[in-house]
Amino acid sequence: MKQLYFLITLFISVQIHAQQKDQPNILWITFEDTSPHLIYDNPSSNTPNMDRLEQEGVRFNAMFSTATICSPSRSAIITGLHATSIGTGNHRSSIPFPDQIKGFPYYLKQQGYHTSNNVKTDYNVFDQKKFINECWTESSKTAHWRNRKDGQAFFSVFNLNESHASRTFVWKEEKYKREILSHLPEELRTKEETLILPPFYRDSPEMRHHMARIYNCINYTDYRIGQILSQLKHDGLEEETIIFVFADHGEAMPRGKGNGINLGHRVPMYVYVPEKYKHLSGLTMGNKTDRVGSFEDLAATILTLADIKKPAYFEGTNLLAENYSKTHFYGHKDGADDARDITREVSDGRFMYSRVYNTSLPEMQFKHYTGIADIYTTMKTDLKNDLLNDDQKNIFIKNRDKEMLFDLENDPWELNNLANDPKYAKQLKKFRKICQEEILKTRDLQFIPYGEMMRMSEKTGLAPYDFKSDESVYPLKSMMSMINLSGEGSKAISKQLKGLKSEHGLVRYWAAYGLRNQNYLTANEYQIIEDVLEVEKETYVQIELATILCIHNPKHSSFRLLQKYAMGSNYFDQWHALRNVFDYLPNQGDYQGLYQTVLDNLPNKKKVKKLHKNIYFDVFETAKSGIYVYQFNSIE
Repeated sequence: MKQLYFLITLFISVQIHAQQKDQPNILWITFEDTSPHLIYDNPSSNTPNMDRLEQEGVRFNAMFSTATICSPSRSAIITGLHATSIGTGNHRSSIPFPDQIKGFPYYLKQQGYHTSNNVKTDYNVFDQKKFINECWTESSKTAHWRNRKDGQAFFSVFNLNESHASRTFVWKEEKYKREILSHLPEELRTKEETLILPPFYRDSPEMRHHMARIYNCINYTDYRIGQILSQLKHDGLEEETIIFVFADHGEAMPRGKGNGINLGHRVPMYVYVPEKYKHLSGLTMGNKTDRVGSFEDLAATILTLADIKKPAYFEGTNLLAENYSKTHFYGHKDGADDARDITREVSDGRFMYSRVYNTSLPEMQFKHYTGIADIYTTMKTDLKNDLLNDDQKNIFIKNRDKEMLFDLENDPWELNNLANDPKYAKQLKKFRKICQEEILKTRDLQFIPYGEMMRMSEKTGLAPYDFKSDESVYPLKSMMSMINLSGEGSKAISKQLKGLKSEHGLVRYWAAYGLRNQNYLTANEYQIIEDVLEVEKETYVQIELATILCIHNPKHSSFRLLQKYAMGSNYFDQWHALRNVFDYLPNQGDYQGLYQTVLDNLPNKKKVKKLHKNIYFDVFETAKSGIYVYQFNSIE
């Protein structure tokens, strides 16, 4: 009985303590898939509510999403860690977290805050239900600050999806008009004739129509933001609440979202701190700021505002600190639905650096969900009909350089790569060094193939976050000698061939990965690769080696190995092999039977285990992509 009395007293004291500390309310409005290019100082958009926040609060000019697509971005937001630090860099994945890593609202909740989430989660964590329950007092379509107890401080999140890719270009036109355009007042609509069209799009009536839809989704998002802010004002809470409004990553349009450039990473963000809490901010309201921030900083910022000590594992810092000293952001692009890629980005706000590890592919990599949309069909039809200029064409057909450097002040649409310009050698060297340091400092996990990461987790009994620091398990330092050679050209071949003899499977994988990016290998070098394949035990290395041989000779006997894995029962190996066939092998007509056989033999998704649902989807979508692209290209 005494113990029960003690617990009740302790609970009441925590509640009273929270109220006595006069903790601020925090309203957090996130919206989907939007770059500042289409809002900041852009007359084509109609965003009066964000314009008011810019005038009364602070506009962040250099805020970055650590990822360029939804779920890894939200992993970073909720944990205060880069998604690459916990293994959640692929969209989507299902990664176990160690018990000590909580979603940051958990700490607010422990200190008496009402934490409400309306409604998106998408954190990439395996045990998502437990993770969500720890974070949120309520997480649902009806979650709201209005559901808190009297006098209780709140952290209230609203996730708006009106500017998501589904709305901006994936949905059929009729659904977009019904769900978005019909709700947007006429005076807030963007005119097709006068809008600003990015220069990597052909200026045609069709593209202007597509682009107006993107702008109108942003306009309607702003309209929805206004509705939430009106509720706050109606409740008399404007001067009691710190407000954050920001997008979850870059623009939902071709070459934006899912791309490892500024247009994929940079986001609009506004913060309003009322007079009552101005002592909590080192920024003066009514100004713009060029301080560089990124999404791992958000958790640290919110806990600092609530006067809660941040956990030691956090990688971020307080965005509003008076003595703010962060100079750069570090970000990544990894798997995005069925598409596979790997790039790493660094920016100081002025320049954007990108290290491309898979130089065999152009910027515009096909994935089924977005690739069949009308805007892509328009662009690809224009490409087939030779109606595009070089900038518009190259995003589809030109293999990427291993490094890209863009001057964002003078080249906001990132068309002029300065990485090979001697005048920018100093900047290139600086950003390259920062990128290398961040990979090693954070023990970036995404250099492990997704399937192998899961096997390592199962073998060690540890979450990826827990085994990543053990060099004997994850030999990242040893791997870097091979990783850094990828895209380096013929001068790297001898070292890559030597890397195929390493005792570490992951080192051999990156040696093979780099060799797959080589444009020319000699007959002797192909023979070495063939000999290595005969004794290689790791499936993920075998798939890369067989791909190299089949790029050179599609009739090579090693195709049987690719076919075996593509039609096998291990979804991770199946996706790896199938995607390699789709991305790299010529004569796609030869593989239509393979794609169809895979689709015919896949089980009903209801029978797939939770751990494999996302990777099953990637297999399914890749096979559909192989059939769709070939049929599209075959149309005269």
